[in-house]
Amino acid sequence: MESLEILRREHRMVLRVARAARRDVDRALVAGEIDTDEADDLLDFFRYFTNSCHSPKEEDLLFTTLHRRGLRWDEAPLRDLVRQHEDMRLVLDSAFDWVPLVRAGEPGALDALLNNLSMYLDLLETHVAEEEDVLFTIAEERLRPQDLADLGAAFAAIACEEEEEGVHEYYADMAHHLAGAAA
Repeated sequence: MESLEILRREHRMVLRVARAARRDVDRALVAGEIDTDEADDLLDFFRYFTNSCHSPKEEDLLFTTLHRRGLRWDEAPLRDLVRQHEDMRLVLDSAFDWVPLVRAGEPGALDALLNNLSMYLDLLETHVAEEEDVLFTIAEERLRPQDLADLGAAFAAIACEEEEEGVHEYYADMAHHLAGAAA
């Protein structure tokens, strides 16, 4: 179950940054402005760590293994979780598009950015809860020892690659910084 524990640890890191982002959104709603450099960092974390490092472990490895163990792609929970990943990517891309317009002082851009960021955070929190409460329980019930060994090996290979490239350490440091900056 090491692969599930890796995903849980990554969820905790993602949710820590989500709490920081939520504080920034709340502050910006009151102040009528946002630190665009901080917004860039938050969005960078979500786009590159969550979407490019974390989500592929779920979609390409865990979801696929669960599909081989009888979960259908066109039924809950896989259908819903894949759709949520897609929805989060779209909202996040939209948020990225608004940051330069906020910097340029474009009317309505701040509201649009904050709306997209809030929507993303809502989707993210719901998604993580569904994975933790529903999907991981199913995984613990359905996955066979060989499945777990295969997932463990695949996750270890990814971890080695991320470690060599410094990706995980970079984003762990960024998560720590963002959580501290928002506190």
